[in-house]
Amino acid sequence: MIIIHLFHKHLERQVLYLERQLRALERSFSKYKKVTLFPNGRIVGEKVFVTSGYQGDFISVKQMCSQACGKLASPQDSAENSAVQQIAAVYTKKVFLGINDIQMEGRFRYWNVQVIIYSNWAPREPNNDRGNEDCVEIYPNGFWNDQNCREKRLIVCEF
Repeated sequence: MIIIHLFHKHLERQVLYLERQLRALERSFSKYKKVTLFPNGRIVGEKVFVTSGYQGDFISVKQMCSQACGKLASPQDSAENSAVQQIAAVYTKKVFLGINDIQMEGRFRYWNVQVIIYSNWAPREPNNDRGNEDCVEIYPNGFWNDQNCREKRLIVCEF
């Protein structure tokens, strides 16, 4: 009887482990499935960057990514920056990043208010031209610029 009980407990642990693995695979598959919907998407490590080709101001871009269960592209290293830059280059458009200094001028933060850990500013940027450049865009060449959040930019989401 004890052996059967121990075997049963062992099976329960195995099933729980396999269920966790299955959920992880489903999440991963879901990300890659999104790339197939957007042929100009890029995969970097665990992140997927995609665009629909549409443009919008910072608020609408942020909302569209959120509605798709993603967030604005927020490069945290040169490889991720390169992926977003490649998408911008394909469309020859600038892209809003999920980075801004809306809360405190000069303190750029990611969408989750974490201080940025990577940047690729163009020369003499950020400059807060005319005192109202709180959002960050990436040029098709990969450099960043601070920009007015009301401008329209290509939507690139990160999953």
